[in-house]
Amino acid sequence: MKKWIALLMTLIMVFTFAACGAGAAGGQTVSGTLPEIVDAIYAAADLDAETRDFVDSDVYGPVTMEMDAESMIYYFGVEIPDAEEAVFSEPMMNANPFSVCLVRVKDGTDVEALKKDIKANADPRKWVCVGVEDSDVRVESIGNVVLLVMANNSEKYTEAFLSLAE
Repeated sequence: MKKWIALLMTLIMVFTFAACGAGAAGGQTVSGTLPEIVDAIYAAADLDAETRDFVDSDVYGPVTMEMDAESMIYYFGVEIPDAEEAVFSEPMMNANPFSVCLVRVKDGTDVEALKKDIKANADPRKWVCVGVEDSDVRVESIGNVVLLVMANNSEKYTEAFLSLAE
């Protein structure tokens, strides 16, 4: 009888360790401050020459700035009470719609639900005279960092973001 109990306990421990290990391997993170992550996205994005000139320009390219709670509603389309920090990166003046936004939420936040909420409520026509197609509104995450991109060729920025996962 003791052998059966010992065997049962061993099996329980093996399955417990296997479950914990699988969870740890699936948990991804991204390092750096949000402005550093935005810079890394731009650096890693596979962009054509014209778009690269735009992104890299200090004159007419995007500027990355921190958001307050009120700004989050404008940029993400939703309130994010679990936000620890958030930034947007947009040009101050441009004829083309372009927005890259990041938010880092508290651990334990339901990131998948937040992504669905952002996708449903972000306004791809928030600019005065221009907008992007719904297919160019993309929401991705790595760990507790959520990315919203609204731009032509938005997949280039989401691919670059996902490549930063550790």
